[in-house]
Amino acid sequence: MSTVFTFAILGLAAGALYVLFGLGLVIIHRGSGVVNFAHGAVGMVGTFAAWKLHEGNGFPYLVALVAGVLVSGALGLLIHLLIMRPMRGSAVLTRVIATLAVLTILQEGMVKLYSGPSIVVAPGLPNGPVTMLGATVGRDRLLILVLVLVLTAGLAALYSYTQFGRATAAATENPRALAALGRSPNLVAAGNWFLGSALAGLAGILLAPITNLSVTGFTLLVVPALAAAVVGRLASFPLTMVGGLAIGIIQAEVGRFVDAPGWAEAVPFLAMIVVLMARGHDRTIRTQVAQRLPRLGTGRVRWYFVLIWLVVGVALIESVPPEWNDAVTTTIGTGLIVLSLVVVTGYSGQLSLAQFAFAGWGAWIAGGLARSFDVPFLPAIVIGALATLPLGLLVGAVCLRTRGVNLAIATLGMAVALDNLVFSNPARTAYGAFVVPTPAIGGLELGAIVYPDRYALVVLVVFVACGLAIANLRRGRGGRRLVAVRSNERAAASLGINVVQAKLAAFAFSSVIAGLGGCLLAFRNPSIVFANYGPLQSIKMVGYAVVGGIGWIAGAVYGGLLEVGALGAKLLDQLGPDVGSYLPLAGGVLLIVMLLRAPDGLASQGLDHARHLVALVRPAGERAAPANGVPAVPKDDTAQRVRPQELELVDLSVSFGGVRALSGANLRIGPGEIVGLIGPNGAGKTTLIDTATGFVRAGAGQVRLGGKDITGASPSARARAGLTRSFQSLELFDDLTVLDNLRAAAEPRDGLAYLLDALWPRTPPLTAVTTAAIEEFGLEPYLHKTPTELPYGIRRLVGIARSVATGASVIALDEPAAGLDQAESRELAELLRGLADRWGVAILLVEHNVELVLGLCDRVYALNFGEVIAAGTPAQVRGDRAVIAAYLGDDRDDYVTQS
Repeated sequence: MSTVFTFAILGLAAGALYVLFGLGLVIIHRGSGVVNFAHGAVGMVGTFAAWKLHEGNGFPYLVALVAGVLVSGALGLLIHLLIMRPMRGSAVLTRVIATLAVLTILQEGMVKLYSGPSIVVAPGLPNGPVTMLGATVGRDRLLILVLVLVLTAGLAALYSYTQFGRATAAATENPRALAALGRSPNLVAAGNWFLGSALAGLAGILLAPITNLSVTGFTLLVVPALAAAVVGRLASFPLTMVGGLAIGIIQAEVGRFVDAPGWAEAVPFLAMIVVLMARGHDRTIRTQVAQRLPRLGTGRVRWYFVLIWLVVGVALIESVPPEWNDAVTTTIGTGLIVLSLVVVTGYSGQLSLAQFAFAGWGAWIAGGLARSFDVPFLPAIVIGALATLPLGLLVGAVCLRTRGVNLAIATLGMAVALDNLVFSNPARTAYGAFVVPTPAIGGLELGAIVYPDRYALVVLVVFVACGLAIANLRRGRGGRRLVAVRSNERAAASLGINVVQAKLAAFAFSSVIAGLGGCLLAFRNPSIVFANYGPLQSIKMVGYAVVGGIGWIAGAVYGGLLEVGALGAKLLDQLGPDVGSYLPLAGGVLLIVMLLRAPDGLASQGLDHARHLVALVRPAGERAAPANGVPAVPKDDTAQRVRPQELELVDLSVSFGGVRALSGANLRIGPGEIVGLIGPNGAGKTTLIDTATGFVRAGAGQVRLGGKDITGASPSARARAGLTRSFQSLELFDDLTVLDNLRAAAEPRDGLAYLLDALWPRTPPLTAVTTAAIEEFGLEPYLHKTPTELPYGIRRLVGIARSVATGASVIALDEPAAGLDQAESRELAELLRGLADRWGVAILLVEHNVELVLGLCDRVYALNFGEVIAAGTPAQVRGDRAVIAAYLGDDRDDYVTQS
């Protein structure tokens, strides 16, 4: 029997436990659409309960096992009832952050109860040796493997063939429809939370005798469980089983044949990255516009406000005792890492669970330079911070093919892998710590032990500089692009914004700031202890950022107060010894409260209260309205304001699986021409627009713009070439004003804007096309309002005006008259006719309002089942027999009435 085969058998037994955890994750996700990052912590609580009952109170093993499983199940049920159900209308990422809060509460609470070393747990199952295919394994592991196989088959059958399984699928897909059928989506979700969490408890109880029981170790078991569940797309029980068993086998083989420590533990992360990158994401995913993200600050710098707080900070540092200065340093240094989340999560909408890992990487580089090469303090921290840039770009590049929850999973895996390969690797960290020289700049000693006030002042200056750079970024072109990508990736790409570039810029910018914060926290002490940079710290940083206000620079200060050893903990310590150590636990509770009651954070709440007080003091007549901000642009009487280009679709075909959505479609639109596209529901109209603009890949055929083949170009590249679109669901950038929506569409696309704006933000003058669009569509009274403040009809006009502001030669409009009354539809028709006649814009109009299409368009194409069944003038298409036959279905009454 070869060694490889022997370790494969051993890996199967270990992987079976990952499968058990993973199956619970899949159940919860299938029932509620939530990825529960607290899954390992929930299993950990049930495992401790079972251990306490069995070994502490003498209960029989089977009784303790059942009780532990029920404790985990009940805990999952409480999470659903008290947190997830009230948040069912929140964005998916908001609910994910809520599970991170639960993780923090359970982990911090259990640390208070069991803070010692890992606990040796007596086996409850028969554990004698068994020889299987020539390999010797424990009988308990073989029993666990058999249990996993049976459970996987049973769960697959339960969710495929029972009423409960069908109700679970319906509850996730369309809870309103399920409720209309008399079934409660809430009860279905509650049942799945209980069942999935109970499986976590069972997995933990069975695992404890094999690995020993520890709070942190069991909490982080969510990472290999997530890896297994990701293989199964968080939906398939058999594939999750395959993923978990494969991870177990690979870990066993790597542990046997790779001598370098940490690589076996990194296997789940690498597996997740490979699967997520291979799978990628779909550009056709529609935006969930009903789910609101936290508000963002404007980035406007009020210098008097900055000066006041700088003076307060300096006065505090110079007046408090030395031990309080260390608390100030901890607060501001942690605030720097939280500040990095304002960029990557607040502005660009990417949930990163690796920011403290970036901080640790910067500290590791800087500490190594200072320790081994005597590099002075200032160059060391600058190099350490910049060294996180390639790591941030690497993580960003790896994660480009993921989004949302999958991105959070991947970044958490990266943090765990970095911890295993570097921070917990004695060969990389001089057995856990670097001894570094005393910090000094230009001969002035800054050591936080002897001169805590000096070091605190340095950290304060760095924080203010980084805060100003982020405020500048927010106000500039780069900031508008980041917010556009956060609000709606599809819409941003349709305007020519390079989504990949924006995401990489956000990761790069945030990683440098996190690295700088990590360096400054590290050099407080003569020894840099790398155990402080574990993956759970990254999770805490997200919580701190959300409590403070993840879209607000000031929120980083509020967030920094929650760290152990910061000012918040120091104040709590005045109430009694060790009270401050409960701050992370209180922070987890506070995070849940904020998500439920004030998801925009403390900084936003404080600003709202300040504005309310100012409004009460200042008379109404003194309230100044903002200037319209539209520069005077000379009138342009030229009949053609855009570059004339023709759009041609040649033999375009698209299939989704076995369904043919488009079949050999041909279409041509010339400059100054309005071409209509009609057809019954499901005819392929939106698919044609999606394919023409790059959001769906063509299976065959060509897309030509101005005679050039752009079939392989990305949506943003097509938009920069002159082909853009609007969306049926509007998809405006609700976090930007109308004016900034238009600026985001019209501004240059230079990549250096992300760097240059941080130094000195520039807002270029509005282009002539943009100013003319504002006048043409009558948007001047609404420029400083956000889209959510506008009437529906005006929002429709903003969407079209934004497309026009790009200066595009060809604009595809998807249902632009949807929701408009007859008067608004006539006004829209006049505007479109003006764009074609006076601007020379080629317009492709997809519209259910057949009267509007036939009365406005120069030519009309009719689609049915993905094929062009008629083309010609409106009169020719109106009487075409194939068109009339196509409309004899659901849309017949509309066609007959309108035509």
